Amino acid sequence: MAALRKPHDVPGTALAVLFVALGIVLIIGTGRMSPLGSVFPITVSVAMIVFSLALVLRNVVLGMRAARPAASEPDAAPSETGHESTPRRLLFLLAMIAWIVLIPILGFFVSSLAAYFAIMLVATHDRTPLREGAILVLIGFAILTAFYLVMAKVLLIPMPTGLFF
Repeated sequence: MAALRKPHDVPGTALAVLFVALGIVLIIGTGRMSPLGSVFPITVSVAMIVFSLALVLRNVVLGMRAARPAASEPDAAPSETGHESTPRRLLFLLAMIAWIVLIPILGFFVSSLAAYFAIMLVATHDRTPLREGAILVLIGFAILTAFYLVMAKVLLIPMPTGLFF
């Protein structure tokens, strides 16, 4: 009988379970809201629950797979070698802070685009081919545009405008 792997990402799984519980509490809390006012919180809460459950399921399935023989496993995973990228983490944190600061100045949409591209640059470890980079730019622009339009035009959430829209 093959040995089982160690549980996969225990902290992430525990946090996902907490997000499921938080989502349930938030949905229960919408009972005091008007039906129209509760649409957005319920939608976000259900999405949070679904994605958190997907993460829990993924981690449980990965943890249940049989462990590979010791000879075929590398000595340590990259995250266990101590070669974490502190500069990347700091740049990510700086990009998030800049995004928050720029929202009231540039507006939600423009600052979100800038933050997306900044984070994409920080998170890219390898050289990206031009075609793949262009696809990522288009996908990011499409997702952010759709998100903005749903929030501002469909759900009628007032978005910070700043210098731009």
